[in-house]
Amino acid sequence: MDPKVFYSIKLISNPVKSEDGTFFQLNWIDFTSNSYSSSIYFKGKDVKRVTWGGKESQPLVKDGVLHYVKGGDKDTLMRSTLGEPEPVFSFDKIKKYLPYGKGFLFLGEERKGNSTPFEASSLKYKFDSRGLLRSRTSLYYFDGKETRTIMGGNYDVNDFDTDGRRVVASATMSNDDVSFQDVFEVDVGSSSFTKLTKGEGAVTAVALTKSGFAYLGHRKGLSPWARKDVIFEDGRVLTCGKYCGNSVVNDLFVKYGDKLVVDGGKVYSLGQDGPTVNVYSVEDGEKVTDVKGVVLDFDVKDGVEYVYSDPRKPSLMGGYDPNESVEGVIPDSFTKGIEGWVMKRDEKAPNVVFVHGGPHTAYGYMYYIEFNYLFQEGFNVIYTNPSGSQGYGEDFARAVVGKWCDIDFSELMSFVSSLGLKGKFHLTGGSYGGYFTNMALTKTDFFSSGIAERSISNLVSMCGTSDIGFWFNAIESGISDPWERESIGKLLEMSPIYHVKKVKTPLMLIHGEEDMRCPIEQAEQFFIALKMNGVDARLVRYPGDSHEHARRGKPLNMVDRLIRKSEWFKYH
Repeated sequence: MDPKVFYSIKLISNPVKSEDGTFFQLNWIDFTSNSYSSSIYFKGKDVKRVTWGGKESQPLVKDGVLHYVKGGDKDTLMRSTLGEPEPVFSFDKIKKYLPYGKGFLFLGEERKGNSTPFEASSLKYKFDSRGLLRSRTSLYYFDGKETRTIMGGNYDVNDFDTDGRRVVASATMSNDDVSFQDVFEVDVGSSSFTKLTKGEGAVTAVALTKSGFAYLGHRKGLSPWARKDVIFEDGRVLTCGKYCGNSVVNDLFVKYGDKLVVDGGKVYSLGQDGPTVNVYSVEDGEKVTDVKGVVLDFDVKDGVEYVYSDPRKPSLMGGYDPNESVEGVIPDSFTKGIEGWVMKRDEKAPNVVFVHGGPHTAYGYMYYIEFNYLFQEGFNVIYTNPSGSQGYGEDFARAVVGKWCDIDFSELMSFVSSLGLKGKFHLTGGSYGGYFTNMALTKTDFFSSGIAERSISNLVSMCGTSDIGFWFNAIESGISDPWERESIGKLLEMSPIYHVKKVKTPLMLIHGEEDMRCPIEQAEQFFIALKMNGVDARLVRYPGDSHEHARRGKPLNMVDRLIRKSEWFKYH
């Protein structure tokens, strides 16, 4: 079946409740232009389209009037009244905006050309999906006439909130190299700011409440496995499920992020419990939604409106289903030491085993484009949440640190062998899942073939070529300085390239050429080593694609990728 059919879905995001209903953003792929499109819709008694350009996003209602961002050569904030929508202001890229005073505060990024020489002076000088950091995300204020910078420099402002008087923002100012984030009090008039948080850690969303500010994150330093909580200005640390926010990985081509919403003095957040994600009232400790699936986005205003996915449907909101003809396969759920799922066609059918990235993300009880495509192509699809996965407690997530493809390898192999399936098995995964695929094939000849995407083969070289490798590889390997002789030895021992002579299984390596998280040199090394050792290997390179090539890459590349994966598995 043509993979375009599976990518021809529509996805809901950015719900904004108003007095009469909910504005939201509807997203889809335009294969004619090989690009992504979105427009603003309104759900009241029925659903109607509000904008028609195909490049509109981020709806917001101010004083009963709809605002949204219109894409183009520059982003333009639009005001939509009963007549023709009117432009408010333009900026190269508008990432978030909120009304303030006579105008708007907004997160923006200037577009700068890439034809001139670039000089790096800090460890973090590039970032995946952004390229070389010639410009950063800053906080700006448009006062109704002109725009000025409020908070900006060689760091990123990643979120902000205002109640019309007070302004708080989170930024990587304290230690941009490793993206530590702090909350700052911002004085718009003087363009000055004061750090409010202590310690070091992550801040992925910030909000103002009646009693002060709150943020989603942690103060646990460099610990990618750390559970995130909602932390209040008065020191309270409250959790939502087993993990505040949403670490569930998906391939739904819309980037859903963490957020905090305040309504009636209460703070709301997403909370994850294993493979499910719901909305929580943080201070009450109550689950506001009860979805057997994954809530992806939400808004609260005299009640909650939320966007969610379950195995049957990619995108639902209330009674609205933009994909009425789509019916995903409901997997069988198993707990065999670890939690896992099987989309089963037949016990004699060939099997594809998936490994998620991170390693501290998780598979969710939701709709996956690739899983449903391969099921229709005749495969059983198997996926699990072994040790390292988020949503099962911090100890469970931390269990693979220094032991990648170790305990989780044993757990996965035990899970697969317990299923009683008779067909051949194939292994695949992306990022950490790509690393796991490479490493697993040095440990076993059980699989008939593998496909490693945006993978890792050499943890030493990745320390110098990845946007985060210099700290991430060290922390995840259980070392401090990656350039000490003993540390290099540990990194090599954990690297698939160090054990490549043991690989006999045919392997395809798929990579985006602009991947800065797991640079393509990782796939190149492993490919050359495999070929020199007589292993059936292929290297597929997608120009213009980053680490997100399988989720939000160029649409026609994503279609080509699914065809190649199916053909490779069928051939073997």
